[in-house]
Amino acid sequence: MSVNIILEDVQGRQQVQPAGQTLASTLASLGLPHTMFQAYLVRPGHELLPIPHWTTLDSIDGATDHVLLCALRNTLFDTILPPAAAADGEIVAGVGFEQIVPSDEGRTALRKQVLLGPEQAQRLVVEEVATFLRANGTAERGCVFGVSGGGDSNALAYGLSKELPQDKLFAFTLVFRDVMTQSAADRATILCQDLGISHQVIQVDELARLLNVRTSVDALYDDFAAVFGTEALHFFGTFLILKTARTLARRHGVHDLAFGYNREDLLAELLFMLVNGRRPLSYPVRSLGEQRIVMPVWRIPKLVLDACHPRFSLENYRERDAHTNRQRSLAFYLGHSLDSNYPSFGLSLLDGVQRAFGEAFSQLTYDSDLDVYVTELADESRRGLVGELLRRHFGPAGD
Repeated sequence: MSVNIILEDVQGRQQVQPAGQTLASTLASLGLPHTMFQAYLVRPGHELLPIPHWTTLDSIDGATDHVLLCALRNTLFDTILPPAAAADGEIVAGVGFEQIVPSDEGRTALRKQVLLGPEQAQRLVVEEVATFLRANGTAERGCVFGVSGGGDSNALAYGLSKELPQDKLFAFTLVFRDVMTQSAADRATILCQDLGISHQVIQVDELARLLNVRTSVDALYDDFAAVFGTEALHFFGTFLILKTARTLARRHGVHDLAFGYNREDLLAELLFMLVNGRRPLSYPVRSLGEQRIVMPVWRIPKLVLDACHPRFSLENYRERDAHTNRQRSLAFYLGHSLDSNYPSFGLSLLDGVQRAFGEAFSQLTYDSDLDVYVTELADESRRGLVGELLRRHFGPAGD
């Protein structure tokens, strides 16, 4: 039996197509939060019966005239509901995202679909990266960056290669277990060769020598997993990449460490810090003493970065390990939800927070004993735990 579902707001009523198994899944298919609607069964004679959002569609009996989803707020749904789909049977190639544009009458705003192919996405990224690098002086400072073979760092490589001289740009790829695979390094090598970027693939034994690991990277990881659990695997990979970038930057005499942090990456980090009662770290430039972390693609959605090299991005996703943790997963989900429900709202939030905090962002402090930079999240007990782990594996700080 097909369920007749009517969505009602202050501007009128419209029939919506049932989707999934519940009323909540129907609202989710429209990008609408179920907490914004009260659902009612409307029976003959206009009898109203409130029902929860988890009510299944197949449980609604034939005596019901329709289900009414009544909006609890005065919201302009033209800017939230997705635009009409393409005609049946029409397939268009490319990566799609949406933006808000004024209507022809100029009285309201509408969602508009934008389609990008690889060349268009690459041009967009190159322009964004060039603007960032010129504004922040990275061409003069020079930079190193880790390239993973995935969408973010691949797109960043393309943009950096167009703006920085070859003697100021150095790329590297780490190979270690399923954290950073050999096939990812092979993709990164092909990309850097095509772009004329100096690129170093660092295998696990070479990595241990480079970072002055007394034991081995395998032993370090096993110890890390025993202390923090395998769910923290991505944090271990980030630690290795940042430490490697800092070391190589000193060796090459450059001062910027470029990372492919995209819009949703920073939104996830921002939400994580605020939920834990901490001031966010500065972006898109983050000081590490004389060195800086720079984020040239911070304003760009991940989908657009992946559009620059679609095949490489897909291969990267298929090779990913299955490890994550609950808060990290939730932060990324919420970060992506912001623009999904209202295009470019995530960027507006990032811009607003940047203006609001100004010079009041949380600062990283250098621990010379451990050769690491520490955030405000690190209390004494956690610093002690990490310190003991690192001392078991690392020699004296330095090259």
